[in-house]
Amino acid sequence: MADLRVDIDQLDLLRTRLDKALDVINEESDMSRDLGSLVGDARLSGAIRDFSSSWNKHRYDIRDNLEWLKDSIGKIGESFENMDTELATALIAPPTAPGPAGTSPNGPVAV
Repeated sequence: MADLRVDIDQLDLLRTRLDKALDVINEESDMSRDLGSLVGDARLSGAIRDFSSSWNKHRYDIRDNLEWLKDSIGKIGESFENMDTELATALIAPPTAPGPAGTSPNGPVAV
């Protein structure tokens, strides 16, 4: 059976990078509007404004997907940390008291 290794630090790093991407996508920027007024050509200026308007609509979809991904990565990391803690605790925990006759802490016993 193959070992499963999860680098929780890499999951945290990914979550941090997704946070930075969200910061960038959430920034309100008037760059397209400003650029449109600087190009000097009315048709090009209109195309830049149209692109900016369309981009803003899709930017919100991208933002929502990034937020979902960041939250999912966080939950995955927490789940693996919890599982690791539970497994480590089970390995060092003293055996439990025997159960009913014919059982042991490790399961049923042949009688």
